[in-house]
Amino acid sequence: MSQDSFTRTKPARLRTVRELMPDTDDRVRIMGIVIESESGMALIQDIYDDVDQAERIKAIVEGKLEEQGRYLLIGDVREKVTDDGNELRLISSITRKIDDLDIKEYKEALELGEKVTRELSQ
Repeated sequence: MSQDSFTRTKPARLRTVRELMPDTDDRVRIMGIVIESESGMALIQDIYDDVDQAERIKAIVEGKLEEQGRYLLIGDVREKVTDDGNELRLISSITRKIDDLDIKEYKEALELGEKVTRELSQ
């Protein structure tokens, strides 16, 4: 296989549910807690966003997720037409349980990484 025939996928960007739009083209990472779950579908509430502004999104997942479990989901955002109007859905290709992850430390590490990237690019 030649180097020219392989297209590298861009890394999924960590987003809050509030930031998602119907025209979001790139893969996204969402950190959330499972509010409701059934086989193939879960209602996820954002845990990366501020508590007062956290929103929810329905996610298409493989299997059934543990309710009240914290997960990192990576996937694509799609708009679904429903009787109540249009709603966004996350089509999750990777779902990872993160109950043991310290969210505060994770945020600090990401912010430090962004700061280093900015400093090095000057």
